[in-house]
Amino acid sequence: MRTVRELKIVRALASHRNFARAADELGMSQPSLSRALARLEEAIGAQLFERSRTAVTPTDYAEIVLLRCDALIAGFKDLSQALEFKRGEAERGVRVSIGPFAAEAVGLAGMAAHTTNIRSFQGRFVVRDWRTCLEDVLERRSELAITDTRSALVHPELAAERLGGGPVAFFCDRRHPLAQRAEVTWADVMRFPWAMTLMQGRWLDVLPADLGVAGRCDPSTGDFVPAICVDSFAAMTAAVRNGRAISAAPPAFIEDELERGEFVTLPLQEPWMQMDYGLVWRRDQPWSSGLKRFVETLRRTQIESSF
Repeated sequence: MRTVRELKIVRALASHRNFARAADELGMSQPSLSRALARLEEAIGAQLFERSRTAVTPTDYAEIVLLRCDALIAGFKDLSQALEFKRGEAERGVRVSIGPFAAEAVGLAGMAAHTTNIRSFQGRFVVRDWRTCLEDVLERRSELAITDTRSALVHPELAAERLGGGPVAFFCDRRHPLAQRAEVTWADVMRFPWAMTLMQGRWLDVLPADLGVAGRCDPSTGDFVPAICVDSFAAMTAAVRNGRAISAAPPAFIEDELERGEFVTLPLQEPWMQMDYGLVWRRDQPWSSGLKRFVETLRRTQIESSF
């Protein structure tokens, strides 16, 4: 086998057992496929398929190829993606996907500190929900994600390093119907739309079965989709301000609004109401020198009590 194309020819013929259907899958004419197979068999010195008027049957030689071809094709694709990612790195600089809370806690501050010290740094930070952060890294659109590290545990391709975390609290506008309540129940908060980013399905395991108007369960992913689903913390606070929506965040994030009396936190707290964030990356993706320097700066500037 000299090329991935030849591996795909063997796989397509073995799958369809028919030249016409295999040629359609490969996007080539049937005569071209026949000639390509003949050249391949001549090159390896063995017959790969027994031909009849209506079908082709893999020989023992073809079976040897078939046992290995999927892994070889996947490996070549992965190699091509890695090389393409590296080629584009110089053009686009470092790309990091950041969850909304991680962006507030550490990401943007870390980038500011880094660019202050390294003027030639080229980087792009995109704020994403937790699921898109992981997809960006898995599909090599980003070198790194700064998001909930627990979400990466189900992907063996990913590695994670926790940076920080802490409790979160529900909050609302000071004129909200729940703002002056001494006690608030889960039934109370479910009566109002939640303004948050996309939330992992594990929240549904602890929330009331009746979600009210707070949000819904996405049947295709199992995620909790808030009624007002946004991608940034600024959008969360904008939805809460002067409205009936409620949200949740580390209290430090809304410290100024709390001091000015614009927002109030609700007296509802559970031990599981915690947020964690950290670094997530592909195990097989070497870090660029620019990313290494950025992460070093990030760790130096990281405050343990960020939340």
